[in-house]
Amino acid sequence: MIAPDLCLPRLSAKTAEEVIRALARRLAEKGHVRPTFEQAALSREKRSPTGLPFPGVAVALPHAEPEHVATPAIAAATLVAPVVFRQMGSPAIKLSVSVVVMPAFSAKEQAGAGLSELIDRLQDEALRARLVSASTAEEIADLLRST
Repeated sequence: MIAPDLCLPRLSAKTAEEVIRALARRLAEKGHVRPTFEQAALSREKRSPTGLPFPGVAVALPHAEPEHVATPAIAAATLVAPVVFRQMGSPAIKLSVSVVVMPAFSAKEQAGAGLSELIDRLQDEALRARLVSASTAEEIADLLRST
């Protein structure tokens, strides 16, 4: 579900919106999401922020509802410099996020279970540290697949 062509190592972005757009466009280019996905992901992030305040490396999991997905996939980016995402469950809190993983699930059940599984994987501090230092798309994909 995650392939190197869906990974953006050392992405240079200034805002969460730029990161979300870059990942959504990559998913669209590869045929995984519908044209509505990008705007749906941006709108959803405003309504329900996805920043996770893990120790050391904060992560965000922006996504859109399953109806915007054609075939399931996961895109990911590591950032040259952290960008601000709002914290899941506490939107007043701003987090400096260095890793962004964008799941695109095509079924509601898959989305719930898939998000939980991603969050569980990303709780591994060593994995987050390796993701931040990954220099290639292949490394990012391998790390996210291996957990």
